[in-house]
Parts: sequence; structure tokens; C-alpha cells
Amino acid sequence: MPRKTSSPWIGIVALIFLVALASVVLVFRFRHQLEKALGEFTHGAVPLTEELKLQHAIRNYPEGVLGIDISEYQGKIDFSGLQLQLENQRIEFIVIRASMGDDGIDSQFKRNWEGTRTLPVVRGAYHYYRPNENSTKQAENFIKTAKLQPGNMIPVLDIEKHSTIQPREKLREGLKNWLRIIEEHYGVKPMIYTGDRFFWDVLHDEGFDDYPIWVANYNLIVEPETEDWLIWQFSEKGKLPGIKERIDLNILRDGKDQLQSLIIPA
Repeated sequence: MPRKTSSPWIGIVALIFLVALASVVLVFRFRHQLEKALGEFTHGAVPLTEELKLQHAIRNYPEGVLGIDISEYQGKIDFSGLQLQLENQRIEFIVIRASMGDDGIDSQFKRNWEGTRTLPVVRGAYHYYRPNENSTKQAENFIKTAKLQPGNMIPVLDIEKHSTIQPREKLREGLKNWLRIIEEHYGVKPMIYTGDRFFWDVLHDEGFDDYPIWVANYNLIVEPETEDWLIWQFSEKGKLPGIKERIDLNILRDGKDQLQSLIIPA
């Protein structure tokens, strides 16, 4: 009878096992060095990519000014311990969510509005637009909630989602109605906050070109595709002492003179 030979798979499996075992031994042996390297790479709790986003924004727009926006999602902010500085750059403006839809009010708006009263920043308020709800009632809700005064930032409309009950044409009509009511009430043209994709899908060349645009784009080092934006929200994972939760980071690209142009005049 012929002599049986060992399967070549036995040797391959044995080799894989030895390589895996050696890898585990190396990880345990040098785990402290690995932890230190990872800690330096991530700069503690903030991933290096977020650091790069901030540095990129500041480097590309040296005249720009930084700002943050806050809402109930940031919890109760410690305003007495809030440090308004990032990468040796001051935070120059803070925009606070006031209202949502036709009857929603941000649970922290009053506290946040009062807490920012004495801070050396320009403060403003924004409305989160719910595309399935009545635009007139939404405008009335914002007006009732946000008592903006001269010296505050112009009102902001936050529109991010498509309607599920009406076509885009009707959604655009509703947005224009909200903007018209707000402009008539406060005497200034509001700003529109949106995402890159939504801008191109819904707003571009549809009668919104005269409104200042604040656009969100969180790609690492890719600037917004939206045309003629004034504010770029480049990160949603910022961190500031005094705020426990992550925050949105923004840069107003043309500096303090442009910031002054976005303030409600006396």
C-alpha cells in the first residue's frame, strides 16, 4: 500500500498560529509604547483629524474669525468656566438655537442666551426649520422666542432636510415665506444655514442667492462646494473647556469687518 503523506494545510495553519502568537506577544511587550504613541496621535480626546481641520481653516483664512453654535445638545454649559479660545484664536461669535418647527423651543435657549450676555462675543439665534410644518407658524415661533436686538447677529434659518409631504417647489415657497416674515420683523435679511448637498439640491439658483450662506461640510481638508459662502462649519466634534459635549466649529472667512456686516444695526 502507498505511504500516507501529511496535508500541506497543516503546515500553513501552524505557521499562521505562530505568527498570530508572536504578534500578541509583541503587543503585550510594547503596549505602553503603543498607548503613548496613540495618545500623542489623538491629542487626548480630540482626534488628530479634528486638529487638522481647525489648523487648515485658520491657515487658509488668516483673516477669518472663529465661532461656535450651541443648543440643548450641549447640556448645561459652565459659562463662568468657558474658555473662548482655540489654537490661540479667540471665539468671536456664538449662535444659539432658539426654536424648532411651529411650536418647539430649545430647552436651554433662555439659559444660553442669558449666559452669553456678558461674554465678549457677538451672539445670535437660529431657528431649526421642520419642512413638514407651516412656515408662517414657524416664523411666529422664532419671533416669539428670540428677542433679538441691535448688536445681535442677524437671525439664522437652519434648513437641512427635505419634506416628506410636499414637493421641493412648495418647500422653497415655505422657506421664502419664513425669510420674508423674519426680514420684515427684524428689518434685516436673515442668514441661511444648510449643508453642501442641500444647497445644490434645493437652494441653488432658486431665488436664495441674496441671502448670506452658512454651510456645513465636515470633510478633512475639503472646503465647501457651495458658492459664495460666508461661514463654514468645518467640524461637529470641537471641544471647549466649560462645555462637556462636542460642539460645532465655524469660521467666518473675511474677518471682523464681515462679522460687523452680519450684526443688526441700531
